[in-house]
Amino acid sequence: MKGITLDVLAKRIAARLKLKARDVRTVLASRTSDLPRAVVSQITEMARTLIHEELVRLDAKRHPEQ
Repeated sequence: MKGITLDVLAKRIAARLKLKARDVRTVLASRTSDLPRAVVSQITEMARTLIHEELVRLDAKRHPEQ
């Protein structure tokens, strides 16, 4: 079963926040960047949300309701 990769996650967040995927990947991988703290917080919060959504999707796929 395939899940979401860091690259895909970074691209999704970058598209929503109108940022460069490279900058988002840097924040997700190391949490250090030249971006303002508010932007870093937005990125990490969106990452949590997207990861949660992906886990729910995978769980529903693995355990379909009968």
